[in-house]
Order: sequence, then structure tokens, then C-alpha cells
Amino acid sequence: MPGGRRGLVAPQNTFLENIIRRSNSQPDSSFLLANAQIVDFPIVYCNEAFCKISGYNRAEVMQKSCRCGFMYGELTEKETVARVEYALEHQQHDQFEVLLYKKNKTPLWLLLQVAPIRNERDLVVLFLLTFRDITALKQPIDSEDTKGGKFP
Repeated sequence: MPGGRRGLVAPQNTFLENIIRRSNSQPDSSFLLANAQIVDFPIVYCNEAFCKISGYNRAEVMQKSCRCGFMYGELTEKETVARVEYALEHQQHDQFEVLLYKKNKTPLWLLLQVAPIRNERDLVVLFLLTFRDITALKQPIDSEDTKGGKFP
């Protein structure tokens, strides 16, 4: 039976597929899915748009935490990082603007939305993190003050 499916399709796989399909249907949607039941919330899926916006390939992203610490930089606000941590640890929905950095260290303003996803038993099993690039709406980051590493 080459090429065919063997056995039953696991319910969690169809659950994941439904979330991915719905999230991919959103315009300009870049997102991550992370396991909410494992320490450090490892990324279990990232779409191609996230890879494009971040500059990382899928293999690199899939080895990371959805906390996105790999994208923090010198101007990423500590308060925003604390809000990400709080939303994940307390399994709460939240949305905020955050300054992250691409793989090549280019700053990027993103609107980040953290959404817990519950299963049929009302347990949070996944986190959906969606990212929208809002860099064009923000003041330029490359001012004379930041070029020299000096902060105002």
C-alpha cells in the first residue's frame, strides 16, 4: 500500500492541520505554533511567511522556543519581553508591539498576538503567535543616537 495512509489519523494531527489551514488563510499572516504543555514552549510549526519575515529557515526556527529570545536585541524593551513571558506562563491572550531583530540583525517592529488554543477538554495545548510587520508605521530606528550604541 505505498503512498496510502495506514491506520487512523490521530485526532491531534487533524487538530493541528485545521489550525494551520485557518491561520494560513489570513492575509499577510506569519505565525508560529508552540506546545503549551512542555517547558519552554517549543515551536512545533512555523509558516513560510514567518521564515521570510525573520530571515531564519524552518529548521532553525523549529529548534527554538516561542518566547522568540533568538530575535531579541539591544533595543527590545524588557517590559514587552515580560509581557510575552506573562501571557505564556499564565496562558492568557495578549497583543502588543515589539521590536525584534531578523537573523541579519535588522530591526523589525511587529504586532505580536499570543493566543492560547484549547482542546476538547478545555486544556491549553498550543499557543498561536501571529506576527504582523508594522515597521513602516513606526519611526525609523536607525537614528544617530542608536548608530553609536548610545541611548538617549
